[in-house]
Amino acid sequence: HQLKGNYSEVVPLLSSCPPVSTTSSNSSSSGGGDGGGAESLVGQVDAMLMDLGVSSMQFDSADRGFSFTYDGPIDMRMDPHASMSAEELINCVDEAELGRILRDYGEEKSWKAVARRIVTAREQAPIKTTKQLVNVIGQTQIRGSSNSRKAGKGVKGIHPATRTFQALRIAVNDEIKKLEQALPAALSCLSPGGRLAVISFHSLEDRLVKHAFMTAAGRPTPAQEALIHGPDGAVVLDSLEAAALGHIVTRKPIIPSPDEIAANARSRSAKLRVFQRSGGLDAAVAAGKGPKRKRVSQQSDGQKAAK
Repeated sequence: HQLKGNYSEVVPLLSSCPPVSTTSSNSSSSGGGDGGGAESLVGQVDAMLMDLGVSSMQFDSADRGFSFTYDGPIDMRMDPHASMSAEELINCVDEAELGRILRDYGEEKSWKAVARRIVTAREQAPIKTTKQLVNVIGQTQIRGSSNSRKAGKGVKGIHPATRTFQALRIAVNDEIKKLEQALPAALSCLSPGGRLAVISFHSLEDRLVKHAFMTAAGRPTPAQEALIHGPDGAVVLDSLEAAALGHIVTRKPIIPSPDEIAANARSRSAKLRVFQRSGGLDAAVAAGKGPKRKRVSQQSDGQKAAK
């Protein structure tokens, strides 16, 4: 059953699926044969993989405007029918808002300079193509190795336009807000013992995934540390533990091996984190019932996930 939608819509998307056919004695709980209720698959997902960000097909399509490698319209909309494109954004928002987007979503250290250059350029003529935008951004990141500078790249060897394009794409598609909505929704859809695996490709995504998993595991996030050390710290810890859904499988994020990066350069920034909901097979094993779960090395998991 093929579904189309944003990760943040995972609950209504799964609710729209036909009920799972089952021969178990619990099959009558789906609603007496009327196709199940609105929660036909919610809470029954054994495994879910969220591969965040832009696909290679989107990057390699010049008319989508996601990449500065190809010249094309500055669109950047994941959904071509969405209201605002990146072209409209960079030609309409004021300098302060443009700077905020570059700073918060692109983590661009030269955000003031880039915002000023964009505003100055658009006063002369609207910025309509990716190549125009790349030329406007210019060489803003001047540090890095001599070889990187010779190649027209800046800090850590990345292209000077990389962070600006990332920031505009995130803003146009409201990616941060939708990911914040998607993670708890996806966790709520897991069956007992079910796993949620998330592959992120930049620090903003990875931070959200890490903190969402910490919360789901009943652990305090960095933002909650002050509360933990306050006078009501014990109460806060108890409430976190009481709301826990399961545990984090990956103590640290799984990253691609050097061999995989050599074979697939776009996997270099990938990070995989996995969360498992309580109950199911592992609970049965802990109680001395049922077969043991087959163990898979973290390296092989990472190689599978980032390909």
